[in-house]
Amino acid sequence: MTTERLERFRLVSNGTLPEVLVTATPALEDPIKRDESRQNLPASAMPSVPMPGGEADLLRLAALQPGVQTGVDGLGGLHVRGGNADQNLILLDDVPVYNPNHALGLLSVFNPATINHARLWKGDFPARYGGRASSVLDVRTRDGHFRDYHADLSVGLFAASATLEGPLLYDTSSFLLSARTTYFGPWIDFLNKRDNLITFSGDKAAYRFYDINLKLNYIFSGKNRVYFSYYQGGDVFKNKFEQRFDDREGSATDQYDLDSDWGNAIAAIRWNHLLRKNLFVNSTLRFSRFYYQSRLTLLSTFLAASGKQNLLAYYGQFYQTLIQDWSGKSDFSYFPTDKLTIRWGLAYTLHTFQPGALSVNFLVPGQSPITSDSLSKVLLNNERLGADEAELYVDNEWQFWEKWHLEAGLNFSSFQIRNKGFLALQPRLRIRRSGTAGWRMWAGYHQTAQNLHQIGSFNISLPFELWVPTTAKVPPEIAWQCSAGVGLTRNGWNIQAEGYYKRLERVLTFLSSSTALFTGGAEDASGWEDRIVSGQGTGYGVEMVLEKSFRPATVSLTYTWSSATRQFDDLNSGRTFPFRFDRRHDLKIIFRQQFFRWLDANVVWSYATGNPITLSGVKFQHHTPNGDVERTVYVYTEVNGYRLPAYHRLDAALNVRFGQKKFRHLVQLGVYNAYNRANPFFLYIDSGSGANAKGIQYTLLPALPSFRYELRF
Repeated sequence: MTTERLERFRLVSNGTLPEVLVTATPALEDPIKRDESRQNLPASAMPSVPMPGGEADLLRLAALQPGVQTGVDGLGGLHVRGGNADQNLILLDDVPVYNPNHALGLLSVFNPATINHARLWKGDFPARYGGRASSVLDVRTRDGHFRDYHADLSVGLFAASATLEGPLLYDTSSFLLSARTTYFGPWIDFLNKRDNLITFSGDKAAYRFYDINLKLNYIFSGKNRVYFSYYQGGDVFKNKFEQRFDDREGSATDQYDLDSDWGNAIAAIRWNHLLRKNLFVNSTLRFSRFYYQSRLTLLSTFLAASGKQNLLAYYGQFYQTLIQDWSGKSDFSYFPTDKLTIRWGLAYTLHTFQPGALSVNFLVPGQSPITSDSLSKVLLNNERLGADEAELYVDNEWQFWEKWHLEAGLNFSSFQIRNKGFLALQPRLRIRRSGTAGWRMWAGYHQTAQNLHQIGSFNISLPFELWVPTTAKVPPEIAWQCSAGVGLTRNGWNIQAEGYYKRLERVLTFLSSSTALFTGGAEDASGWEDRIVSGQGTGYGVEMVLEKSFRPATVSLTYTWSSATRQFDDLNSGRTFPFRFDRRHDLKIIFRQQFFRWLDANVVWSYATGNPITLSGVKFQHHTPNGDVERTVYVYTEVNGYRLPAYHRLDAALNVRFGQKKFRHLVQLGVYNAYNRANPFFLYIDSGSGANAKGIQYTLLPALPSFRYELRF
């Protein structure tokens, strides 16, 4: 039961017993508390699991689950059972988060010091969750201590954070304040010196991010409690670099200047009210804002062997998007008996979208980098698009027989935009039976509709954060999924197997050309509706879990066999092709060993089939009409027709805890990618490799040390 009761109990000390110190033994805790297709992701597990640079992270913990795929080294977002990254409903204190990543996915926006608990639904999620097609990740932050002041300081190789909590009014109100920042500069310099790694060319690359969390809550009475949550975070990336191409005619130089920034702002006020002893209502006012903007300029020149210099191109591409929500909702929870729970609620959201892109040719008279700044501001101001979304739901949980449990619900949504409406009725059903001797079985079906879409291109390695709404030309996405499984928990063993089949209708993408966002000249290229195509997708597979606790050691093995495909009439000649994050085999082995009360070790080994990739099949030379410039041109064949080599990696961490009472310390020492596996991030076709083009493999992260120090007092 997730609803918070407002009843409070106070224990009065009589001094009869001496102090008893109770401590959890992390290695003996089950780091992932599993309940079939849904998992609890406890905050207590994050500090022990080895992570890049020693930075504990919630999304990387979620990526250890079967059925959850990511890009190489965690980049590319979460893809659950063949779904797109935007099909995940990610909530922070009940407010949607549109971009949950920092550093393109290396870290998430969830500061571990602020998390109370998180739950991941891969399927069969309740009707009270709507608006997304694949999964739900519900993250709740801590309230702050009502009686004592506490602080938490954390320093790792990538980031540092500080958290302070305590009472505002003793036993009545509390606060939690946390801030985090990064220092990636030295790591960018280090990676730039390594061959065949994804590096930032040039010497002017810079990246940073920050997070701020604030939580306030006030207890007015035994029946009323008010919470306020606020989050703000942002990323900034800048780089200047050049590429040079030499041939017998001369030398071509491309100079790039890239400037990008993006971030989230989230706020919520929630009133928890007890109507009767078995009837609660939570009323929430919510605000969510995500923005992304980038500016890329290219100056291309050619120096002929004769000494003549030609200006080939000088243009800028401006990419801006913003989505902003104001919403209100009320959720009711009614407990008529201890075997029946009824939930219902309604919500309304006012969306504002500002998607757009602009291409400016500086060789056209009257255009310059200075005037393009004003054009990009005009584009952002002129592209406002509003939409209204309403939602009603009812959810029931009923233990109708001794060992039988039924969850049934219905979600009804309405989306209004440009005087056009879209309605969706989404049933949810799940039945579970608990057998004798630790056996359990379950089956479920759910249908979802999605009216907000994040559109990207198959040929762009870095994600484009273009959020667009359903319109007359952009249909809503529809998904349905059925699943069934069986599990056994006995004598320290946990064995589980679940199969699923998912169907995606009207899944969206941009046309495959990487220039599909832009038109030539100084024209507004924000007509994104005409550049979107819809198609179908499927995802099916089997997820297996095998866990055994030997005390003081625990071994966990998760394996997924799956397939995910896409089909678009306007791509790949209408033929079905593998989804970009399709991986047939995915295996993760986690070993935890508790040596002493203060010392434990965690080892994680991961293996997965390589991601599909689109490579060129034909290469030819193109000459300008006057014959001055010769360029290599590639023709791309089948979409995702090739696969990168298999991915595998070993991570290890040693956790040392010491100190008691007022000061507690944690030190993690470890290594990420311990045997320095050169896992492929992408293949680059070398233009100077002759008639038979040669592919060069690039790697994202080599073997990296892990270190983190935490102080709590």
